[in-house]
Amino acid sequence: MASAEVGERAETGTTLTKFTINLVRRAVRALEVATQVTGDNRTDTFNRAIQVYAYIVKAEDEGKSVYIVAPDGSKERLLLT
Repeated sequence: MASAEVGERAETGTTLTKFTINLVRRAVRALEVATQVTGDNRTDTFNRAIQVYAYIVKAEDEGKSVYIVAPDGSKERLLLT
């Protein structure tokens, strides 16, 4: 369950929304891996993850496929829906 609180940043004019979420253990581990690999903080990691998720589900909704290509050229199809 998530709750949201909207706040305005006067100095930049950007709107921020604060969420409180409950994560399962698997998601916590994934968050730890992502922050360690990227060096980003949890907030930046969540922001990026949501944008990537939206991009992928929109592509799938449009009938497109998303692939991960390994250095050897092998492909793995990414499916979220």
